[in-house]
Amino acid sequence: MAESAAVTGIGKRGAGIAVAMLALGLTSLAAGQAAPQIAPRLTGELVVTQLDAAQRDLAARAAESPGSSLAATSQKLADLGQGLRKALGKDLAKPIDTLGNDEKAQAYRAEAVVQRAQAFLEASKGCLGQDVIAMANALARTVALKATASGGSKLPPVVNGVETLDRRPLFVLHGNGAPAAFALTGENLLDTQCASPVVSATDAQGKPQAVQPEVTGVLPNRIELKLPASPLSPGSYVLNVVAQRKVFLLGCTAQPPTSAVLEVAPAPKVSVSYSLTQTCPAPGGGQGHALPAITGIMPDGAGRGTVTKYVAVDGCADPLSYAISATVTFGDGHSSTVGPISQIASAGITAGLPGGLSLSWDPSVHQLVVRPAASSCKGVY
Repeated sequence: MAESAAVTGIGKRGAGIAVAMLALGLTSLAAGQAAPQIAPRLTGELVVTQLDAAQRDLAARAAESPGSSLAATSQKLADLGQGLRKALGKDLAKPIDTLGNDEKAQAYRAEAVVQRAQAFLEASKGCLGQDVIAMANALARTVALKATASGGSKLPPVVNGVETLDRRPLFVLHGNGAPAAFALTGENLLDTQCASPVVSATDAQGKPQAVQPEVTGVLPNRIELKLPASPLSPGSYVLNVVAQRKVFLLGCTAQPPTSAVLEVAPAPKVSVSYSLTQTCPAPGGGQGHALPAITGIMPDGAGRGTVTKYVAVDGCADPLSYAISATVTFGDGHSSTVGPISQIASAGITAGLPGGLSLSWDPSVHQLVVRPAASSCKGVY
């Protein structure tokens, strides 16, 4: 009897464990249902929501960037959202791919604007004011072109981004005349049954340029380009893309053109001056005394790469501490100072500087280093 009771007890416990495991499995399943792994199909309603969010974010960034075109671009996104609502009407909640050709193309162009705006918001963090203005100009021109584009297609070609070959967002080329390689990203850019798309460059007024990009590789969602060395004047440059698609009984036919914009701008001028103070032990003990500050200017190139400078500090053999301050002066004449920052003599000093730079002092080798910080400007090359 005792043995039977024990078996019964084990059976009850096993049943309880099974119920608990089943409940755990159902809970996990419910959690999985709450966090789907597949993104919902793109609808006009979703694009409008994204436009509204990007519009608000650009308006907030405009307040931080006086003199830029961001406020006007923010309003343009609001207008695009209203236009898309009106164009789609009762079809706003339908998947974009089920719409008519013209409505589908309009929705995809609006989605391309969203992606470019989001890329700008992320890439422009930590940028100098001059670079923000240039990036904002590229975005403004992109939005203007997408807003005025027309023409529909069953599979509308659309460029929604420009990036470097290692997939970093690209808005501005500094006009140093060096050759450049980059890529256009998007949808329906190649029908493998047809010839490769044709890419041509014009200025903002539509004038063809003497130097044209060369297509070096192409996929349906990516076109890689090489731009030969050329001293391009500052301004907006439009990359016009004409793709082809195979149509039954008609062969390969040209699709409605799509475009992207790059801005060419001179590299911002930045100079960094420093003041380094050494504190030595006081004769006979005490808190020590600070020697006269050593001042100087870092080599040219700050803001475009890493620059270093050896500083001769020989006031005493066994210093107590170092203190350093730095002033960043920009091309438009305004400047900003950080410091003084003090540390014991054996410890290094690292400080963030305006304009996405950082300053480091290494006391072991008496060297100052100014480099682009981890949060420095992206989207400009």
